[in-house]
Amino acid sequence: MAATIDKLRPELLEISDAEFERRQAELEMAARERRRRAEVAAKEALAAEAATRIERVVADIKWLHDNDLLPKRVAEGFSRGDGMFVPGMILRAPSAESLVPRADKPKRKRRTREEVDAARAAGEPARRRR
Repeated sequence: MAATIDKLRPELLEISDAEFERRQAELEMAARERRRRAEVAAKEALAAEAATRIERVVADIKWLHDNDLLPKRVAEGFSRGDGMFVPGMILRAPSAESLVPRADKPKRKRRTREEVDAARAAGEPARRRR
């Protein structure tokens, strides 16, 4: 059975080019979102396992700290800037959403040393101001 567009969706031949491109872009966005959601769903079990393991690690670190068995350098690594010991704030469980990279998320572009030097030579500030 040979299917042609005339029989399947003849209305697609009647719409404008702009409408056709808009629908095509919408379908591509929907396909990307469906793939991303499937990837997130696949990472749910991994994120749940990570959460239980991190809870155990945090509890063990607290126990070691409470019994003065945690080395000072390690305790400093799990402390805030003011010296308060808070391993639960430092070590957090990832979400399934965070385990899937976002393709549409803009990435920060860092200036190279040459760009900074050229900006300084031109009299511009070395850092960009927002």
